[in-house]
Amino acid sequence: MTGNTVVISYIAERAKLFEKYGLDVEHILITGGPASISALLNNDVDMDLRAPIAAIQAMSRGIKLTFLLSQSNVLEYDVVTRPEIKEIKQLKGKRVGIIRYGGISELMVRYLFDKLGLDADKDITIIQAGQARLVAMEKGGFEATVLSTAETAYAKKLGFRVVDMPALPFFGSTIVTTPTIAAKKSDALTRYMRGYLDGIRFFLSDKERSSQYLADLLRSRDREMIDIAYKSHPQHVMGRRPYPDMKAVQATLDIMSPREPLVKKIKADELFNLTFLRQLDQGGFIDQLYK
Repeated sequence: MTGNTVVISYIAERAKLFEKYGLDVEHILITGGPASISALLNNDVDMDLRAPIAAIQAMSRGIKLTFLLSQSNVLEYDVVTRPEIKEIKQLKGKRVGIIRYGGISELMVRYLFDKLGLDADKDITIIQAGQARLVAMEKGGFEATVLSTAETAYAKKLGFRVVDMPALPFFGSTIVTTPTIAAKKSDALTRYMRGYLDGIRFFLSDKERSSQYLADLLRSRDREMIDIAYKSHPQHVMGRRPYPDMKAVQATLDIMSPREPLVKKIKADELFNLTFLRQLDQGGFIDQLYK
């Protein structure tokens, strides 16, 4: 699990919504997509909540994984620069920091800089900087980076500039499992999905308690930052039903394909097992939550 991807599930746990449906859920922090895939394949965990990039890479190489829903269908990242960068053309020849090579931050740099008319291989230098990118950028380690929407708000407070970008389709985060787990533990996954969907209802309808749980998750008591984290969460755009937008999924595959040729053979709709979500939705469970 990582960042925004765990928010709904964590809130559902704190609000005892999984218990309501007879399930005991434990959230475990695993850093890095490849490590999370290994945990799934070794049966150390039943699901992984994070960006789908590492899973798609693994699936393109024949690893059997599947996605249960979408947590985001619109890109949630911004290009953030040092204050002296006033125009896009000033980014040419500059250094851009990412968390790690091959991860989502590098993919976002390539995607967003392409939209800005800059070639990530020719016009900028990509630097692996780890998680503390704002600190490194503040010290002059590089001139730009990409940050999630909530992180962007914090960067603005520190005086960094944010490049205006249009809304772009992108499959940003999901819940990953394996077909074997989905088959063998279908009852548990159905119960989880009930609690998760109830967590969406809770998040959308109870800002005060959701914000309290967010504060604990983020380990912060900065009310402004917690409010930004709540308001900028993609669930507000996704709404009550976390279905993937296949155009956004295809956009993500298209972005990955130039550097991951095997991804070209993947079909967007074949990435998902929406059985659990559809059965609950078509059975009236989601509508009943809001009555």
